[in-house]
Order: sequence, then structure tokens, then C-alpha cells
Amino acid sequence: IMQRMQAKEKYCRIYSLLYCTVFIKTNRMHSCLDPVLEAQREGLKVGDTSYATLCAVIYCNIAFRCKKKLSLVKKISIDLKKEAKVYKQDSVWNLALPLEQAILNLMGRADKPSLLDGDAILWESGHLAP
Repeated sequence: IMQRMQAKEKYCRIYSLLYCTVFIKTNRMHSCLDPVLEAQREGLKVGDTSYATLCAVIYCNIAFRCKKKLSLVKKISIDLKKEAKVYKQDSVWNLALPLEQAILNLMGRADKPSLLDGDAILWESGHLAP
């Protein structure tokens, strides 16, 4: 329907919902990666930076769950995080912080690998301080 109506400005809003809730359960995870990344790019093109960043978070989570190399997922997340900062979408990107810290823990780059505490997530006096 979206292709017929040429509604590319809605890709990131619709795909973020569909691929995060429906298609991730009914399709192979690998098949979800490209459409979510495409939706993220389309969202940036039309200026929908919040949902574009949400698609970036979803993409990183799916890539992690697809058992891609941790170093590759980390590099992708760093690049997408930089984009999120440029568009002042830090609050949306905060959804990816537990994933970032889990990647660091699994790569052996955390003092306490059994806790989600380190470079990506800092706990100061019981409060999250990204």
C-alpha cells in the first residue's frame, strides 16, 4: 500500500512498528535488517529524526540478535549513535544503551561483565547517567 501511494515519508513510522513487533516474530531476523535500515534512511531524508533514530535502535538490536560479529554491531551502533547526536535524539538513542553495554561486556571491555555498568551505562548513586 505504501509503495502504491508513494508514502516514503511514513516508512520509518510504520516499519519501526511492524518490524519490531510483527515481522521479527514471523520472518527470519536477517530479512528484517535491510528494510529497517532503509526506513531509517528514509526517515532522515524526510526529517522524521525521532522515528529514524528508533529504526536505528531496532536495527542494532536485530543485528545483535542475528549473531553478527560483536565488533561489527559495535561499529554500526557507534555510527548510528553519532547520527542520533547530530539530530539531538539522545533520548531516543538511550533505548540502545543496554545493548551497547552488553556488547562491551561480551567483548571483555568492562570491569564487571556480569553487570550492565561501564562505559555505555554509568550508575552514579543509583541513577542512570549516560
